[in-house]
Amino acid sequence: MVTLETVLDMVPALGVIVALIYYSLTIRNTEQARHRELILQRFQGYSLDYTKSFAYVLDYTDWEDAEDWERKYRADPEIWSKWLYVMRIHNLAGILLKERMADANLIFQLYPPMSIINVWEQFEPVVRYTRESRKSPALFEPFEFIYNEAKKRHPEILPRNPLH
Repeated sequence: MVTLETVLDMVPALGVIVALIYYSLTIRNTEQARHRELILQRFQGYSLDYTKSFAYVLDYTDWEDAEDWERKYRADPEIWSKWLYVMRIHNLAGILLKERMADANLIFQLYPPMSIINVWEQFEPVVRYTRESRKSPALFEPFEFIYNEAKKRHPEILPRNPLH
């Protein structure tokens, strides 16, 4: 037979269980909201400006090495700003992945691995040169991080432009 004292002893334990369930549901809902927010923020990265800049930047293929790229493109504010915009969008993806602000599956759905690999491989010489010449050793490290992750997950993706 259950006594009143036994029931009263169980009430605090029941309260803790209810609190744990509530806390778990709150964490789950917060995580889902964070993912939705990330998707909406990323959608801005696929704006017409981004799409035009991305296509424009990938056409920068008539350079021999990073110094040649600097002479041809860095001095032009329009070209430089488009290149920097594309590089920063991919760098943001790397930050989200590196800092575990979103899981890798979500990141690679939002930021196609082919895009990450193609842009990094095309401009890696420029980034390395800029790191050395401008004494910025951490320049675009998150972008390089996400590139390495994309290569691990998708070794079948070949460089778009094997010359650079």
